[in-house]
Amino acid sequence: MSLSERWAGMPRETRIGFLGPAIALITISLAILLSPGFTWPGNALSDLGHYTRTDLGPYKLLGAIVFNGGLILTGLTMLYFVFSTMKKTTDMPTKIGLVPIFISLLFLIGIGVFSENFGDIHFIVSVGFFLTFPFSMWIVGISWLRFPRLRLFAIISLLLPFISVQVWWMHFVGNPYWTGAAIPEIITAMSAILWVWAFNYLHYRGALEGIVSQ
Repeated sequence: MSLSERWAGMPRETRIGFLGPAIALITISLAILLSPGFTWPGNALSDLGHYTRTDLGPYKLLGAIVFNGGLILTGLTMLYFVFSTMKKTTDMPTKIGLVPIFISLLFLIGIGVFSENFGDIHFIVSVGFFLTFPFSMWIVGISWLRFPRLRLFAIISLLLPFISVQVWWMHFVGNPYWTGAAIPEIITAMSAILWVWAFNYLHYRGALEGIVSQ
Protein backbone atom coordinates (compact mmCIF):
# COMPACT_ATOMS: atom_id res chain seq x y z
CA MET A 1 0.00 0.00 0.00
CA SER A 2 1.39 3.39 -1.00
CA LEU A 3 1.78 6.29 1.40
CA SER A 4 -1.03 8.20 -0.32
CA GLU A 5 -3.33 5.20 0.02
CA ARG A 6 -2.48 4.86 3.69
CA TRP A 7 -3.15 8.56 4.18
CA ALA A 8 -6.50 8.32 2.41
CA GLY A 9 -7.44 5.35 4.56
CA MET A 10 -6.70 7.08 7.86
CA PRO A 11 -9.59 8.29 10.01
CA ARG A 12 -10.12 12.04 9.83
CA GLU A 13 -9.00 12.55 13.43
CA THR A 14 -5.73 10.73 12.74
CA ARG A 15 -4.97 12.90 9.72
CA ILE A 16 -5.72 16.03 11.73
CA GLY A 17 -3.42 14.82 14.50
CA PHE A 18 -0.56 14.70 12.02
CA LEU A 19 -1.49 17.83 10.07
CA GLY A 20 -2.17 20.20 12.98
CA PRO A 21 1.42 20.47 14.24
CA ALA A 22 2.70 20.58 10.64
CA ILE A 23 0.62 23.73 10.08
CA ALA A 24 2.48 25.44 12.92
CA LEU A 25 5.89 24.39 11.59
CA ILE A 26 5.07 25.54 8.05
CA THR A 27 3.64 28.90 9.08
CA ILE A 28 6.53 29.58 11.49
CA SER A 29 8.95 28.84 8.64
CA LEU A 30 7.05 31.16 6.29
CA ALA A 31 7.00 33.92 8.93
CA ILE A 32 10.78 33.59 9.32
CA LEU A 33 11.23 33.89 5.54
CA LEU A 34 9.13 37.06 5.66
CA SER A 35 11.22 38.42 8.55
CA PRO A 36 14.85 38.54 7.34
CA GLY A 37 15.90 40.41 10.48
CA PHE A 38 14.89 37.47 12.69
CA THR A 39 17.72 35.46 14.26
CA TRP A 40 17.43 32.28 16.30
CA PRO A 41 19.95 33.37 18.97
CA GLY A 42 18.62 36.91 19.35
CA ASN A 43 14.83 36.77 19.04
CA ALA A 44 11.79 35.06 20.49
CA LEU A 45 9.38 33.23 18.20
CA SER A 46 6.68 35.63 19.38
CA ASP A 47 8.63 38.47 17.74
CA LEU A 48 7.40 36.97 14.46
CA GLY A 49 3.83 37.73 15.54
CA HIS A 50 4.41 41.40 16.38
CA TYR A 51 2.36 43.47 13.93
CA THR A 52 4.20 46.78 14.13
CA ARG A 53 7.90 46.00 14.63
CA THR A 54 10.09 47.47 11.90
CA ASP A 55 13.43 45.81 12.67
CA LEU A 56 12.65 42.36 11.29
CA GLY A 57 11.99 43.29 7.68
CA PRO A 58 9.65 45.10 5.28
CA TYR A 59 7.04 42.30 5.22
CA LYS A 60 6.54 42.20 8.98
CA LEU A 61 2.76 42.71 8.92
CA LEU A 62 2.27 39.83 6.49
CA GLY A 63 4.66 37.68 8.50
CA ALA A 64 2.76 38.42 11.70
CA ILE A 65 -0.56 37.49 10.09
CA VAL A 66 0.92 34.20 8.85
CA PHE A 67 2.51 33.42 12.23
CA ASN A 68 -0.49 34.27 14.41
CA GLY A 69 -2.97 32.73 11.99
CA GLY A 70 -0.94 29.53 11.92
CA LEU A 71 -0.93 29.25 15.70
CA ILE A 72 -4.68 29.82 15.87
CA LEU A 73 -5.39 27.28 13.13
CA THR A 74 -3.07 24.74 14.74
CA GLY A 75 -4.73 25.26 18.11
CA LEU A 76 -8.23 24.82 16.70
CA THR A 77 -7.41 21.70 14.69
CA MET A 78 -5.54 20.10 17.57
CA LEU A 79 -8.36 20.91 20.00
CA TYR A 80 -10.58 18.84 17.72
CA PHE A 81 -8.00 16.04 17.67
CA VAL A 82 -7.47 15.97 21.43
CA PHE A 83 -11.19 16.24 22.21
CA SER A 84 -11.96 13.40 19.77
CA THR A 85 -9.20 11.30 21.33
CA MET A 86 -10.48 11.99 24.84
CA LYS A 87 -13.97 10.83 23.82
CA LYS A 88 -12.47 7.56 22.55
CA THR A 89 -10.28 7.06 25.61
CA THR A 90 -11.54 4.32 27.91
CA ASP A 91 -8.60 4.42 30.35
CA MET A 92 -9.31 7.12 32.93
CA PRO A 93 -5.66 7.97 33.82
CA THR A 94 -4.95 8.50 30.12
CA LYS A 95 -8.04 10.68 29.75
CA ILE A 96 -6.90 12.78 32.72
CA GLY A 97 -3.45 12.99 31.15
CA LEU A 98 -4.87 14.57 28.01
CA VAL A 99 -6.50 17.43 29.94
CA PRO A 100 -3.30 19.52 30.30
CA ILE A 101 -2.56 19.41 26.58
CA PHE A 102 -6.17 20.42 25.86
CA ILE A 103 -5.66 23.43 28.13
CA SER A 104 -2.30 24.19 26.52
CA LEU A 105 -4.00 24.40 23.12
CA LEU A 106 -6.34 27.07 24.46
CA PHE A 107 -3.24 28.99 25.50
CA LEU A 108 -1.74 28.41 22.02
CA ILE A 109 -4.79 30.01 20.43
CA GLY A 110 -4.37 32.82 22.95
CA ILE A 111 -0.79 33.38 21.77
CA GLY A 112 -2.09 33.86 18.23
CA VAL A 113 -4.96 36.12 19.28
CA PHE A 114 -3.02 38.17 21.83
CA SER A 115 0.19 38.80 19.93
CA GLU A 116 3.30 40.40 21.37
CA ASN A 117 1.54 43.75 20.86
CA PHE A 118 -0.69 42.93 23.84
CA GLY A 119 2.19 42.95 26.34
CA ASP A 120 1.43 41.20 29.63
CA ILE A 121 -1.55 39.25 28.25
CA HIS A 122 0.71 37.70 25.63
CA PHE A 123 3.29 36.82 28.27
CA ILE A 124 0.66 35.11 30.43
CA VAL A 125 -0.74 32.92 27.63
CA SER A 126 2.78 32.07 26.43
CA VAL A 127 3.88 30.93 29.88
CA GLY A 128 0.61 29.02 30.24
CA PHE A 129 1.26 27.17 26.99
CA PHE A 130 4.80 26.13 27.81
CA LEU A 131 3.96 25.14 31.40
CA THR A 132 0.87 23.00 30.79
CA PHE A 133 1.54 20.42 28.09
CA PRO A 134 4.55 18.74 29.80
CA PHE A 135 2.11 17.54 32.46
CA SER A 136 0.31 15.49 29.80
CA MET A 137 3.60 13.72 29.04
CA TRP A 138 4.24 13.05 32.72
CA ILE A 139 0.72 11.86 33.56
CA VAL A 140 0.43 9.64 30.48
CA GLY A 141 3.99 8.41 31.02
CA ILE A 142 3.32 7.38 34.62
CA SER A 143 0.01 5.81 33.61
CA TRP A 144 1.44 3.79 30.74
CA LEU A 145 4.20 2.21 32.81
CA ARG A 146 1.46 -0.33 33.58
CA PHE A 147 1.54 -1.59 30.00
CA PRO A 148 4.67 -3.56 28.99
CA ARG A 149 4.12 -2.83 25.27
CA LEU A 150 4.10 0.92 25.97
CA ARG A 151 6.80 1.06 28.62
CA LEU A 152 9.48 2.53 26.32
CA PHE A 153 7.13 5.30 25.21
CA ALA A 154 6.15 5.87 28.84
CA ILE A 155 9.78 6.32 29.89
CA ILE A 156 10.42 8.70 26.98
CA SER A 157 7.30 10.66 27.97
CA LEU A 158 8.62 11.04 31.49
CA LEU A 159 12.10 12.15 30.41
CA LEU A 160 11.35 14.30 27.35
CA PRO A 161 10.08 17.39 29.22
CA PHE A 162 13.33 17.61 31.15
CA ILE A 163 15.11 18.60 27.93
CA SER A 164 12.87 21.67 27.91
CA VAL A 165 13.54 22.26 31.61
CA GLN A 166 17.27 22.23 30.88
CA VAL A 167 17.18 24.68 27.97
CA TRP A 168 14.88 27.07 29.83
CA TRP A 169 17.18 26.92 32.85
CA MET A 170 20.08 27.80 30.55
CA HIS A 171 18.00 30.66 29.13
CA PHE A 172 17.20 32.24 32.47
CA VAL A 173 20.61 31.81 34.11
CA GLY A 174 22.42 32.98 30.99
CA ASN A 175 24.51 31.18 28.40
CA PRO A 176 26.88 32.08 25.54
CA TYR A 177 24.69 30.55 22.82
CA TRP A 178 21.52 32.65 22.76
CA THR A 179 19.90 35.69 24.35
CA GLY A 180 16.39 35.44 22.87
CA ALA A 181 13.82 32.78 23.70
CA ALA A 182 13.41 31.30 20.19
CA ILE A 183 15.77 28.35 20.72
CA PRO A 184 14.25 27.09 23.99
CA GLU A 185 10.79 27.79 22.56
CA ILE A 186 11.32 25.68 19.43
CA ILE A 187 12.98 22.86 21.39
CA THR A 188 10.04 22.79 23.80
CA ALA A 189 7.49 22.99 20.99
CA MET A 190 9.22 20.20 19.03
CA SER A 191 9.16 17.94 22.08
CA ALA A 192 5.38 18.41 22.24
CA ILE A 193 4.94 17.92 18.49
CA LEU A 194 6.99 14.71 18.37
CA TRP A 195 5.15 13.37 21.41
CA VAL A 196 1.73 14.06 19.87
CA TRP A 197 2.79 12.51 16.56
CA ALA A 198 4.08 9.40 18.36
CA PHE A 199 0.87 9.14 20.41
CA ASN A 200 -1.19 9.49 17.24
CA TYR A 201 0.90 6.89 15.41
CA LEU A 202 0.57 4.38 18.25
CA HIS A 203 -3.20 4.84 18.15
CA TYR A 204 -3.27 4.49 14.36
CA ARG A 205 -1.23 1.26 14.53
CA GLY A 206 -3.58 -0.21 17.13
CA ALA A 207 -1.00 -0.18 19.93
CA LEU A 208 -3.42 1.63 22.26
CA GLU A 209 -6.03 -1.12 22.24
CA GLY A 210 -7.84 -1.13 25.57
CA ILE A 211 -6.78 2.48 26.19
CA VAL A 212 -8.13 4.45 23.23
CA SER A 213 -10.76 2.87 20.98
CA GLN A 214 -10.37 3.03 17.22
